[in-house]
Amino acid sequence: MSNESTDSELERDRAARDHFLKALPSPRESEPDILLVVDDLPEVRQLVIHDIRRFVSRVEIFEAGNGHEALAQVKRIRLRLGRDPTLIILDLQMPELDGFGVIEALEKEYRAAGRDQGIPIIVLSSTTGEKGHFLRRSVHGSRATYVPLVSVAKEDCVAPARYDAAGTEGLLAWVRHFLHRDRR
Repeated sequence: MSNESTDSELERDRAARDHFLKALPSPRESEPDILLVVDDLPEVRQLVIHDIRRFVSRVEIFEAGNGHEALAQVKRIRLRLGRDPTLIILDLQMPELDGFGVIEALEKEYRAAGRDQGIPIIVLSSTTGEKGHFLRRSVHGSRATYVPLVSVAKEDCVAPARYDAAGTEGLLAWVRHFLHRDRR
């Protein structure tokens, strides 16, 4: 694939993502943002939470250590607070139910409800961002079907150039984008 077609595909992906981001409902000024941080490594969750709390004062953060816990937390948040999380930060490789399974379940849910987008997800991964050989699933570009979804490579990712951002600074830039979309 040539650089021109890759650049063109990336620009189309960004334009589509921007369209969906503008359509996201804004939280009411009186309500804090709600984040769900999902990673099987507690130290990664704590690092992400620490970094987010450094610049976001009005945020309620929930945690999950695998995909099943993540989906259960979404249900608890809805029951307790009467709304969806503002944002989910999701690892791909986890025991029991991986990040791809969470994405698939949430996509089925929003499509069944007749919506064209779900809870915003930032995938934070050190993998290639793809799964499967024949029925390949991906968190990259036009092969990603969940909307809105962005991908951030951990520092040691095997292919950081394929992600929307890399490292802690990239993650925090996307978090700021989702949490402050109505406050710019």
